[in-house]
Amino acid sequence: MSDMKENKLSAVYNWLFVGLATLLPVFFIPYITNPLFNSKLILFFSLAFLTIFGFIISSWRRKSWTILRTPLTWPLVIFAGLITISGLVSHQYPTKQFLGMGGVFLSFTSIILLAPSLLKKKYKHWFVLTMNAVAIILSLLSVLQLFDFGLASLINRFSILELPNSLIFALTGATFITIQFLSTILLSNVFDQKKWQSSWFIKISTFIIAIGLGINIWAIFPGGEAAFQSLSLSASASVARDGLAFTKNAMFGYGPDAYGNAYNTLKPVWINGLKYWNFTFDSAFNVPLSLIVSTGVLAFLAYLLFTWKSILVLEKEYHDTWLKTLILASFIWQLFAPINLVMLALLAVSLALFLSSNQDAYAKMIFKSQSLLGSLTQRKADKFRYYLFLISNVVFLSLLGFASYFVGKTFVAYHLLYQSNAYVMKNDVVKAYDYHRRAKEMAFEIDSIRQSYALMNLEIAIALSNKADLKAAEQEQVLQLVNEAIREAKAATILDPYNYQNWLVLAQIYMQLLGSTDQAMQEAFNALAKAAANNPNNPEIRLILGQLFLNAKQATEAANFFSQAIERKPDLFVAYYYLAQAYKANNQLLEARNALVSGMSLLAKDSQEYTLVEKEVNELNAQLESAAKKAEEEQKGTAANSAPAGGTTNNAASESTTLNNLNQANNSGLSQLLDQETTEAVIQDGALTPDQNIVAN
Repeated sequence: MSDMKENKLSAVYNWLFVGLATLLPVFFIPYITNPLFNSKLILFFSLAFLTIFGFIISSWRRKSWTILRTPLTWPLVIFAGLITISGLVSHQYPTKQFLGMGGVFLSFTSIILLAPSLLKKKYKHWFVLTMNAVAIILSLLSVLQLFDFGLASLINRFSILELPNSLIFALTGATFITIQFLSTILLSNVFDQKKWQSSWFIKISTFIIAIGLGINIWAIFPGGEAAFQSLSLSASASVARDGLAFTKNAMFGYGPDAYGNAYNTLKPVWINGLKYWNFTFDSAFNVPLSLIVSTGVLAFLAYLLFTWKSILVLEKEYHDTWLKTLILASFIWQLFAPINLVMLALLAVSLALFLSSNQDAYAKMIFKSQSLLGSLTQRKADKFRYYLFLISNVVFLSLLGFASYFVGKTFVAYHLLYQSNAYVMKNDVVKAYDYHRRAKEMAFEIDSIRQSYALMNLEIAIALSNKADLKAAEQEQVLQLVNEAIREAKAATILDPYNYQNWLVLAQIYMQLLGSTDQAMQEAFNALAKAAANNPNNPEIRLILGQLFLNAKQATEAANFFSQAIERKPDLFVAYYYLAQAYKANNQLLEARNALVSGMSLLAKDSQEYTLVEKEVNELNAQLESAAKKAEEEQKGTAANSAPAGGTTNNAASESTTLNNLNQANNSGLSQLLDQETTEAVIQDGALTPDQNIVAN
């Protein structure tokens, strides 16, 4: 009876494992934020948790731990340990690291280490069939998307999402990921002659997959609607090389989920000459370069050892061509494509099935818990082992429960954010705010949620302050909203001080208070300085700094920052325009004219912006000619008593939408509503105890 129950449990686990693994490439929950990635993330975590839980239950029933000892075992154990260290030492609050790619890598290792001892050979056959079925589905959906009649239109009907009904949308997350997946399945079918010759399903599947693959490849060609965009190999290598210059980062990386932060800090200035200059990449050109930066050299070497051992196992141990091709193709793709969850999951599952299918070739690491029955002497001898086994299982279950809790509440928070966005679209601010607040309380460790909540508080405060005839209660509400915005923005900077966007949001809040107190100016500058330190080659941060000083009538400092922006991106027209305004404010008319002329060369001559700037240049030329004539008259002794006027001109260029002021704070309702004393009190209150604020929530 006991064996029958164990067999049933084993069968349930095997079917669930294959089922979840099969669903992952197409799994999609539209009712959460970032649904394409987060849907697959929660499913992959669930697959790993299922494996760990199955291992614990199996160990409990057998009274022993049984792990298949393969050449991959110790490289994976070392890799998992280094990933954990990287997540813990890279951030003071590492929760996000393990809810992102850190958790993905740990799930990856857990599946390969534990699943082979739980899986049965016969389920490999079902995996082949189901993965082909998924590939067929993706291919057919690609055909439908090609003719604007795909799944995206159906999803848009029942959610607030606005997915493109074209090949830009792919259930895998991106068209290029679909190409990786389809090509891997196609190659596996073609190279497995036994399956090819014996199965009509494989032949039909291969034909359909080939069509889907061709459509997706066509879509990513330059000029195609889904043109592939990734960080170049040279830029990735530059980021990795500079990252290795710092000992701590070289050893343990910037954090498993922090490649984006590292990229912003280390990206070369020549990136600003490319079309994606203002885009933050979360992965390098390929997996190795991503691992070096995010997890450090040690973890990269452990993964390299794991890869090498895997190839040796494929060459030596087993004859299954389909799985062997699938695994090799997955490894090869890692050299030419960024990290993505679909291909990592495919590699983990296929390796687990591969090892399980050849269990007899490997020894088993067994730790038995001896029964406490028998003689007194025997009980004493086995007591330590028994309680060690018991306590360890309880600890493992507790850790699993703890991890499940954090993952679960994070994804509940993502759903609450979705609901908040839905009510924003319905113009129901009250419910939108309430759902966002609940999301923040549910996942207070996630800086992006705190950041967006801060912005929501700020936006509502601005909207209220711009109302005519504010009541006393409404004024108090504005103060509370500004206070909350500062607190939440500060909390975001504490949770992830290396994310420059957190500092930009904090600066944005302070900039809305300019004009009411000098302290706001100082706090805004401090936040922008932190943002610049974490993204030193970003010209837009310099633009904002320049605008900050220009509004404060410190034209010399403003011109310096605008010049720095131009140094980082010489083709940024708006930087030349604001540099000209700074020179004009400093009565440097010639320099202002030259800056505008330089900027004009970047504009199309038939554009409205060119016409407006040309008009301003002509006005400056007229002023310069007038000044020159007056100077000449002075030299002749007939000059006027007054100096040349360098006053402001009619700034026609500011009428253009592309030349809007970066900061409208001096004209905002907030700065007019709040006096100096009140503003300083709000700033101080918002800055009291950000760490306590995190803990309290």
